[in-house]
Amino acid sequence: MKTGVLFVCLGNICRSPLAHALFEYEIRQRGLSDSVFVDSCGCSSWHSGDLPDPRMRTEAARHGIDMTHRARRITASDGKNFDYIFAMDEEICDRLFDELGEKYWSKIRKFRVWDTDSSAGGIDVPDPYYGSKKDFASVYDICERNCRLIADRLFPV
Repeated sequence: MKTGVLFVCLGNICRSPLAHALFEYEIRQRGLSDSVFVDSCGCSSWHSGDLPDPRMRTEAARHGIDMTHRARRITASDGKNFDYIFAMDEEICDRLFDELGEKYWSKIRKFRVWDTDSSAGGIDVPDPYYGSKKDFASVYDICERNCRLIADRLFPV
């Protein structure tokens, strides 16, 4: 049975699909693609069916990461189907607690739970949607570092 890892942000077009793509890359590098299932979603349905934001795809492509995930909204079954659910910020964490219910609270963690880089601005991953190119690059760096940290913690080599 595969271990399920889910990344969640608001619209599922910037932060969570980037973490999804980066974590899949980490899993492939570790030879674990057959034992780990990775997905992402959002707490809203505003962008359901859309590709990730073009600015995020451009930033990821600069680093050789392809983002092809289509946005979707979280469902009740996600609590059951995933072993680890990572929220990109405090608001998303709170929404997940409400959405999935107490039964699945132990699966929910903040994405940056193991990040010790205090220079990166706290424990939340900032939403770059209304930001600049620099904001997208910063979010890329945060997500890349934390996907590695999560993979090291959950699937040490």
